[in-house]
Amino acid sequence: MRFSFLKPANTMRNQILAVFAAVMVIVLGAVGLLAYNLVTEIIKENAEGQIEQTAVQALGRIDTQYETIDLITSQIATDPAVQQLLQQETAGMQANFAERQSMNEIINSYQAYTTGLQSFELYFTDERRLFPLNELPLSIRVSPEWIDAAEEARGRLLWAGEDPLDAQAFLAIKQINMPEEDFQRGGYLITVVQDTYFNLAGAAEQLDIQEEYALLLDQNGQEIAGNMPEELRDDSLNGSETVLYNDEEFVRAEAISDNTGWTLVILSPVSLLLEGLPGIGTAIIIAGGTGLILFIPASWIVSSYLSRPIRQLTHAMRFGTLGALRKSRRISSTVEMNELNDTYNEMVETTNHLIKAVYEKELLKTKAELRALQAQINPHFLFNTLEAIHWTLDERDEEMAEVIISLSDLFRYTISETDDDLVTLEEELQHAERYLQIMQLRFEDRLSWRVEIDPLYREQRIPKLLIQPLIENALLHGIETCRGGGTVTVTASQAKVEGYLEISVADDGCGMSKEVLERVRASLDNREKVDTKGTGLALRNVWQRLEFVYPDDDPQLLIDSIEHTGTTITLLIPIKGGLPHAHETSTDRR
Repeated sequence: MRFSFLKPANTMRNQILAVFAAVMVIVLGAVGLLAYNLVTEIIKENAEGQIEQTAVQALGRIDTQYETIDLITSQIATDPAVQQLLQQETAGMQANFAERQSMNEIINSYQAYTTGLQSFELYFTDERRLFPLNELPLSIRVSPEWIDAAEEARGRLLWAGEDPLDAQAFLAIKQINMPEEDFQRGGYLITVVQDTYFNLAGAAEQLDIQEEYALLLDQNGQEIAGNMPEELRDDSLNGSETVLYNDEEFVRAEAISDNTGWTLVILSPVSLLLEGLPGIGTAIIIAGGTGLILFIPASWIVSSYLSRPIRQLTHAMRFGTLGALRKSRRISSTVEMNELNDTYNEMVETTNHLIKAVYEKELLKTKAELRALQAQINPHFLFNTLEAIHWTLDERDEEMAEVIISLSDLFRYTISETDDDLVTLEEELQHAERYLQIMQLRFEDRLSWRVEIDPLYREQRIPKLLIQPLIENALLHGIETCRGGGTVTVTASQAKVEGYLEISVADDGCGMSKEVLERVRASLDNREKVDTKGTGLALRNVWQRLEFVYPDDDPQLLIDSIEHTGTTITLLIPIKGGLPHAHETSTDRR
């Protein structure tokens, strides 16, 4: 026995402590990371909601500015002086220079109400300019598509985009209707809006979006205002929630106006949204470290408590190596340790029992080997006895002597051994004929048989003693029960299924009823006991041997029977190896 004064480091207590500590580190790390990510997502979601609200508020301010344009243009369009000039023009009386000059004072009075509206222009229905006084036609100011759109809008203000004559201005168009003429079309009003009218910088000051990028687009996707860099605009319009620019991530918010169809896109840097996260991360790390420091002493206490009963059980088991195994007394009050102790005691009892059983088995094995040596003597004694009877009957009864020889060959074939328990088809059929010759002593002229074999399959190897049990069934359950006897036909040929050999044993005996036939077929699968005077047992044995020898080749055993007509048993066996040529063999005995 070896004693050690140094305790090994790889003890169960140390392992439990290491596992507990590792699990705690993993759990604290996972919880901390999860909490950090969760807080990050919550802050980002709240910030995204605030940015979206900011975008909605900014777009609402822009809608108010747009409504101001719509209100002023509506007042100009319904001004009595403007309506009178348009009615005269419709009636065929063209406005003179003084009347057109009077529009200047009217337009200036409305333009004084707001800043950012650069000018207003009036046009007749034939696209001639009413005000200002130059003769620039309407089709030069806006494209014909916008003129048609204004007619379809029937007095609603339309945003026509960038001014083709001034890159720093936009145009809005409205058709002027005449209420006193059943709202007939009287002309057009063009509003020139400065590009600084929709000032997102002013909105940023009011809505606290100074450090963000913003972009205002009209209903056709044309830019109206914004401070977004050119290289960032395509990414900001792809619909994604975040945009990466200059290695910095931006959160994207978008708002679409129901009144104008305009779109406001705001990009806010994620770094501004997550300014308070480093402090949260530090707090999580401190909390995790504190928990780990408190957990290690607790784990040491728990691991010592858990390992103490196991050390006691190990000490008790160590004495079993000195001699016979002995049971151990209960050493712990816990359920798990009591179960472990009881299991060890059961193992000791089982092991002692097995030692005794192995000893008895060796004795039985010795006796079985002795009996096997004795059994080898019996067949030789039987063959010698049959040979002596053959020589005794040879001179007196030649037919009986031939039967004795057939019986001897039958026994010798039955007890002979092969490496794989396979024989050639020709050998199996010869054995079957010897059996029929012997059985003819019993049936006499009531029995006849016919054996037909395709010459290509004479050397095909099949399981030994496969056909004789089927012939025995045909004799005992088919021919014997018929008064007039019958014929047994054995055939071997190529099956209809390619790659299979078909062997059939048929008789013209009494056959089976449908009920008995179904029970016999069912017995092949479920191995239930079938009341068919042994027929089911013999067929099950044949079928089990086929399944054992050909587990992967799908052999088949088919049973067909008609009551008072006969029974046919068909085997489909996979063809293995080559097929040597041979002469055709056919025998007919009556």
